[in-house]
Amino acid sequence: MVSRSSILSLVATVLVTISLIQLYEVWQQPAEALPQPLETVAWKGNATGLANDKVQWNTLSGEQPKLVGHRGEKAFMPEHSRASYWQAALEKADYIEPDLAMTKDGHLVVNHNEWLGSNTNVADIESLAHMRTNKTWTDNGGLIRKDNEWFIVDMTLEQLKQVRIRQDKHYKWRPQHFDGIFEVLTFEEYLQIVRNATIDVGGAFGVIPELKSPKLYNQGRSYSRFFEDRAILTMEHYGWAHVSSPVNRSAHEDLDLQPLRKLPEGTKLGPAAWQSFDLDTAEYLATHTSSVPVVALLESLPWAFTHRGLDRLSQFASIVSPWKDFFMAGAETVFQANGVLWNATEIHKMGGFISPQELVSEIHKRNMSVSPYTFYDSHQDMAYLCQTNSSVGGYCPADKADEFFYFFKQGVDFMFVENIVEANLLRSRYADKLKYGQ
Repeated sequence: MVSRSSILSLVATVLVTISLIQLYEVWQQPAEALPQPLETVAWKGNATGLANDKVQWNTLSGEQPKLVGHRGEKAFMPEHSRASYWQAALEKADYIEPDLAMTKDGHLVVNHNEWLGSNTNVADIESLAHMRTNKTWTDNGGLIRKDNEWFIVDMTLEQLKQVRIRQDKHYKWRPQHFDGIFEVLTFEEYLQIVRNATIDVGGAFGVIPELKSPKLYNQGRSYSRFFEDRAILTMEHYGWAHVSSPVNRSAHEDLDLQPLRKLPEGTKLGPAAWQSFDLDTAEYLATHTSSVPVVALLESLPWAFTHRGLDRLSQFASIVSPWKDFFMAGAETVFQANGVLWNATEIHKMGGFISPQELVSEIHKRNMSVSPYTFYDSHQDMAYLCQTNSSVGGYCPADKADEFFYFFKQGVDFMFVENIVEANLLRSRYADKLKYGQ
């Protein structure tokens, strides 16, 4: 008998293939027939989609930057869905990203937000109506409050599996015809997809789970690192992590992980990395799985953009991942625009804010890689302060190609991208510039 998961995988693959055919048809149109946002990535010349291995980039390794499929391929499929992950693999993302949450009964699942209202049909499910509530929790940047929502942490996996994913309605250009098809996945199902894609599609796809709000998911658990250890043990089972410092295995005896599909001879899994905005969690992961690089996500920590701040991060982080405007407008301007306060005396003692033009090189000096986020589909606004405020100094990109080339020249090592097709084309175009001086 064919299993339900096999049927879902087949359906997802068919839908992804249909979507890719549609996308291919779009790219075969003459440039003048394309929607205006996509015209920015059209060019004449070599368009192989493959960067030459001999090209020297400004990255820490000298190799081309790695493209991380942000929540899979959300430009075409509902984010974090089975189809989104498969499409990211078919479009040859270097890494495929999941965001981790945890249910009331301890199952790790993938969803961007801690709540479900913005990207699922949860509001239409009568049996879950009573679970709508308000919640406040502590995050790395302070207190977070969200009202009138359905929270993953309050649901069992059985309840969550009733929910279906849909595109965020704010982005009308994203295809809506896949809404309501795909269920919320477990972390294990995500790892199975990437492992299967490695075998069936070919290519060593990287996994890069982000642990969201660990303090929220550790509340009421038997110890304060329950969420982190559960993720570590799951990654270990699937071959992407080796435990280098003891974790509390006895607290996870209920973790019932599935047998592994055997890798064919000569097939290797792709790389792995952890990421978190919670730097305590990031440091814990670095200590307990030392072979897995840790990404320090940065948004609202002024000290982290100083010389001594980078020194501190380098003690545990292998990759630094700030919001991309820190490389354009600079730390002081970004913090002012977002109402983030800082102690000027403390910042001065830590060496002062590093200028946006020097940020990549200063991170590289400490042997850390750089991974800005997020580079959107060209239909979407790039979201730089300079676009709406002419008083913001520094460089301001004119379009997506201009944006990507700026960061390629800076030497970033990873990029969180949406619309992997566009990102791959732009990376190839820049490789041609490096090789042929175009």
